[in-house]
Amino acid sequence: MSGIYLLACILCLAVGSSLGVILEGNYNVTSVCTLVKAGTQLGSIESCDYYYVCTPNGPVQTYCQAGYAYDYKAQTCSPSSQVQCYYGVQEPCSGITEGWVPVENTCNQWIYCKNGVAGGRGSCGELTFSAQLQRCTEDKCDILAQGDGVTLNNICQVVPPNIYFGDPYNCTKYQYCYPDGTYASGTCTTSAFIVSSQRCGYDTNGACDRIQQGGVSESCDTVGKARSDPNVCGSYQVCNGKTFELKNCPSGQYFDVKTSTCLPRQSAVTDPSCNRCQYATTQFVNAISNDNCNTYYHCNNGVNGNVTSCPADYFFNELQQGCVPYAGLQNYGSVYPACAGATAPATTAAPSTTDPNATTDPNATTDPNATTDPNATTDPNATTDPNATTDPNATTDPNATTDPNATTATTIEE
Repeated sequence: MSGIYLLACILCLAVGSSLGVILEGNYNVTSVCTLVKAGTQLGSIESCDYYYVCTPNGPVQTYCQAGYAYDYKAQTCSPSSQVQCYYGVQEPCSGITEGWVPVENTCNQWIYCKNGVAGGRGSCGELTFSAQLQRCTEDKCDILAQGDGVTLNNICQVVPPNIYFGDPYNCTKYQYCYPDGTYASGTCTTSAFIVSSQRCGYDTNGACDRIQQGGVSESCDTVGKARSDPNVCGSYQVCNGKTFELKNCPSGQYFDVKTSTCLPRQSAVTDPSCNRCQYATTQFVNAISNDNCNTYYHCNNGVNGNVTSCPADYFFNELQQGCVPYAGLQNYGSVYPACAGATAPATTAAPSTTDPNATTDPNATTDPNATTDPNATTDPNATTDPNATTDPNATTDPNATTDPNATTATTIEE
């Protein structure tokens, strides 16, 4: 869907303690700043009088001069009468000859303005009202639960149009806003999206060049309570008494759900849904499996590919980079937490081919006259051709790789 992009989840993202978090209702200004190039300006949803400049150290609040309002599309302050901004305005119809303006904190309600006066209001029902398009759109309105402060439903109402910016969950994904407020996204096919240059670039192997990834901020009241991040193995969330804030483990470490501490990647028991390709130095990694450890991911630029399963009677050994017989699973699972507690599936013995009712004839004897022919010999004329040679020009394809599903191999050549 290329229309309004709802932020019921990602705008609540919290970032690490290195940055001061600025929140406007469900709009986490600090988090959105990590998705755009330094120097980008973001609009406010609390007031038309100021905006935020994104810096490497976080957003900086900046005010317009008296009588001016911030135009986030143009990234400048302009005379208030020339700017479509309705946040914190007592008379949203002021200066409007005729048109429709949105009702604050909603995504489907509108007010009809005539000669600077509100002439009535209405709703788009389940659809979204667009002030830019001056009509209801086909996008479904995600009416958030009533909460404190203002509510932002569309990231394209604060991020300026015509720039590429990052995604909080996926290093290879980028986002884009059109001037009419509609939204689009894309994916770098062979590399990661680099926020600083606003283009696809080098292989990051799971380390985004922005400050944080993933993690949904939710309310909490137990200060210091820690929990795993469902998307990023190397991140976790800590309660500050109001919401969960995102923290990051040191590079190369994952959050261990048993000890609530950061441990080396291969020693940590992680959240089952997090990305185990992060910090991986091998092409294939175990998917979290406490059942039989037979699933694995193919890592691409630090991102999980599709889940693949080993053949029957085999489990995936990340250390050997291949599918191996279940005989070694017990020891592997005891030292490799990705498969902690995994057991080989039960096997059923093949049915006997001998008739259980058959009896042996006690009178049966072996023929005493049966002999082996002593004259049987091997053909003395059979010889090996001494002129047979191996072709010296035969070469092995260096790009050949072994399928990890092949049951005759235990390693994968890169």
